[in-house]
This record gives sequence, structure tokens and C-alpha cells, in this order.
Amino acid sequence: MAIDWIRRSVLVTILLTGFYYLKENPDLRKRIYSEQPIRVRIEGPVRNPGFYSLDAGANGKDLIELAGGYIPGTQIKMEDSILEQPLEDGQVLNLGKR
Repeated sequence: MAIDWIRRSVLVTILLTGFYYLKENPDLRKRIYSEQPIRVRIEGPVRNPGFYSLDAGANGKDLIELAGGYIPGTQIKMEDSILEQPLEDGQVLNLGKR
């Protein structure tokens, strides 16, 4: 019984802290819940570099796919974790030289 009460108290505390954090950081809240498309630019060894409009929350891999994928024979030295992070409006994703 006591352990169950402690678990519920911890869960409620975590949830309230998260809501408070989102309330105090409106920019973060806007990025998370934005339904507006973002406009980003991709440069480097992709078939069609340039500006693209994507849904909010899209990541680098989505952008590379939209740009036609990599040019055959290129080697990219970027970590996958960087490409999995959400893109922001106005961001430039530079993959290196063509």
C-alpha cells in the first residue's frame, strides 16, 4: 500500500513539473505542438539540394528523402543521431561538399 502511494506521488510530481516547464517555456511548447510547416534548406551531396517545406517534427532523414536521397557514391560522415533530431524553421542542413 505504501509503495503504491509513493509511485503515484512520484508520477503526479513528474507530470506537474512537465506541465510547469512547458508553461514557463512557450518557445518549446510552440515547437512541440506547432502544426505550421517548417521551411529548411539542404546542401551537399543530395540529388536536389535547396529549400523544402516539411511538417513540424520532421527530421534530417525525412529531408534527405524529400531531396531525392544521396548522390550515388558519396560517403557522409554524420552521426545518425544528428539526422534523427527534429528540424527547426529556417535551419540549414549541410551534409558537406558535393
